[in-house]
Amino acid sequence: MVALATLTIVACGSSGINGQANNGKIAICHATGSAIDPYTETTLDFNELNGHSDHKGDLIPAPVGGCPKVVTTGSNDGRITICHATGSANNPFNEITIDFNGLRGHSNHKNDIIPAPENGCVSVTTTPTVTGDNAGKITICHATGSTKNPYVLITVSVNGLNGHNNHPPDIIPAPDGGCPK
Repeated sequence: MVALATLTIVACGSSGINGQANNGKIAICHATGSAIDPYTETTLDFNELNGHSDHKGDLIPAPVGGCPKVVTTGSNDGRITICHATGSANNPFNEITIDFNGLRGHSNHKNDIIPAPENGCVSVTTTPTVTGDNAGKITICHATGSTKNPYVLITVSVNGLNGHNNHPPDIIPAPDGGCPK
């Protein structure tokens, strides 16, 4: 029996991913003041977001699935939590909360996840894995960049993980239930 050290990327909580890759924009639900149509979903450039810092009824970011059809209590305090990419394979993200104005400085950080997923930023730990029939291989969820099919299940060599350890959105190893949909 041979034990190999592999990188395991884990997220605290559920496996759903609510954050988005950083494209310099963020979707929000702008409060309209109307009971019939309480929100307008709008995608803003980070530079425009600061103008909404005092809109207490806005929902920032927009919830997964879009804006609600009924008024909810806004949680907009002019700040947002993000996963700031560190470039480190051992600690790929730092979870930080910044004001909207500070988000401007992250528009060029393409590996940041903005906003942070509800279950927090991914972290990396080293865990032993016992090999079996697939000696020297590991099954991972490779991030595709597609919103329709965000992951593909693949098996790669643990020897360098074929570079996938440098793809922060990949899930290494794949969860027992398969890749997130």
